[in-house]
Amino acid sequence: MPGRKKLDRISLHARVATGTPEKLKEIAQAFGFTYDKDGSTGQMLDAIAEGRLILIPSKKVTK
Repeated sequence: MPGRKKLDRISLHARVATGTPEKLKEIAQAFGFTYDKDGSTGQMLDAIAEGRLILIPSKKVTK
């Protein structure tokens, strides 16, 4: 029985605030990055990394 198509992808794990994963899915969906009708944070992160989606901070980010 054939399964899902293998993609050339890796997993990324990050420690974030409790509500962050859902917020990121909502943002991804708003930008049209979807998988199975849900927001796809992986596709959105790929777009950011490839320069297809540009982030503009809402206020000065300090290190």
